[in-house]
Amino acid sequence: MTQPPIVGIVRSGVKVLLRTEVHEDNRGIYCLIHTLTGEIHLPPKAFVRSVREEIRKLERIARNSGCAEMRIEGRDWHRLLPDYEPWPEGEGHALRKRLT
Repeated sequence: MTQPPIVGIVRSGVKVLLRTEVHEDNRGIYCLIHTLTGEIHLPPKAFVRSVREEIRKLERIARNSGCAEMRIEGRDWHRLLPDYEPWPEGEGHALRKRLT
């Protein structure tokens, strides 16, 4: 397992830290958003737009780094990330998305 540095996202109304991990299993190399902490003080539509924009940036980084999949554990993000599917083997409300 490789542990990249913690990712910080700071923009108007947003201060968030993410801990990601890169793993490999029978589906290939994947990037896991393991921990997310911070604050997002935005109106509902701006909140959704902001989360989706930042996730897309992380997906591009993961794809360019050779990851075949993006996975998220913890809170239930399925309404914000409709292009993700349930990941039954993950912890909590785990989701995944194929990047390649």
